[in-house]
Amino acid sequence: MISLFEKEEAVMYTIWGIGHPCVISDILKTNQELNRNTVVKVLKTLTSKGYIKVDSIIKTATRTGRGYIPIIQQEDYEAQKQLMHMIIESPTPQDGILQYCSTLANGKHLDAAFIDEMERLLDNLKSKES
Repeated sequence: MISLFEKEEAVMYTIWGIGHPCVISDILKTNQELNRNTVVKVLKTLTSKGYIKVDSIIKTATRTGRGYIPIIQQEDYEAQKQLMHMIIESPTPQDGILQYCSTLANGKHLDAAFIDEMERLLDNLKSKES
C-alpha cells in the first residue's frame, strides 16, 4: 500500500464511512471540511494509488457522476499504518523491523510463497556471515 497524505486519508475515511458507491456530492455532504476542488483532485490520486475505483455511474438530483468504492479495506489500511508506525517509533531500525516481522508473522495475510521468500532471505544473510 502506498501511504496517504492528510487530505487523501480524510477522503478515504469519508468513503469508508459512507459504505456504498458514492459520488463527489456524497463526500462533500458527509465531510463538510473538504471542498470540491480538493475532493476531485484527491479522487484522481486515490484511484492512481489503487485505493478506490469507479464502480458505477450514479444519477443524483442535479448531476450524473462516477460512483467510487474502496479497493483497500479500512481495517487493512489501519493495520498497515500501525505496522509502519511501529517501525518509525522504534529505538533502532532493527527493533522496528523485528516488531514488524513478528506482527506480520502472527497475522492472517501470510502465504507459503511469502514464507519461502523470507526463509531464502534469512538463509542468504546466514551464508554471508559464515
